[in-house]
Amino acid sequence: MTSDGDQVREPIHEARASLLEQIHDAVDGVMVLLSAAWIGLLVVEFVGDGLPPSLDAAVWVIWGVFVADFVVEFTIAPQKRRYLRAHWLTVVSLLLPAFRILRLASALRALRAARVIRGVGLLRLLTSVNRGLASLRATAARRGLGYLVAATALVMVVGAAGMAYFETPAVLTGDGTAPATSSPLRDYGDAFWWTAYAMTTGAPSEPATGEGKLLGWLLSLYGLGIFGYLTATLASHFIERDRGAAIGGPATD
Repeated sequence: MTSDGDQVREPIHEARASLLEQIHDAVDGVMVLLSAAWIGLLVVEFVGDGLPPSLDAAVWVIWGVFVADFVVEFTIAPQKRRYLRAHWLTVVSLLLPAFRILRLASALRALRAARVIRGVGLLRLLTSVNRGLASLRATAARRGLGYLVAATALVMVVGAAGMAYFETPAVLTGDGTAPATSSPLRDYGDAFWWTAYAMTTGAPSEPATGEGKLLGWLLSLYGLGIFGYLTATLASHFIERDRGAAIGGPATD
């Protein structure tokens, strides 16, 4: 039996869930565009030497919109714990940009904290990819092949930026991790080639940093899953086509 309190709360929860869905649908397009801009800025930051002031300000504006959207949805969500369990990666992605305030890179390196910087960078990259894939699912949910191609392109572009961030000589020099000559990746172009190679046939060389090794393994794992899926899909397609031809083909004596 349900109590009177449960009977009262149930319509409230349904109303909250309906309102949450309406808000999500209303801002979905804007959030997709902001997610694309966020990923683009992340790639520029990782590949270059940071962002110019105007783009850095844009990062904080987008981050503020993300935070506001999360706060509104969390406030309306009828079941807070379930909402947090479903969006814990979003929470992490919103907390990580706060580490960008710690711009004292030289002081941190002097304190042997460069690994912390790279670790935070890896988490930022992974959570940003997760946000980008979620946006793609929202816009291309009914286009399986289109989503697959777009998701793979996203992973390659952002993954290459991550490899450039962790493995290029400019990063490896002077932080006590590895000498600059230990990495074959000189720039983003090399990192993109390395990423494409790792996702299709396996890593052509071993990364020098722990973060690069972990990212390279994740890229290889993604590539293995994607191309395994494509192989199975193509095999299923040809099997079904041959089966259909056999059933509908001319009868033989």
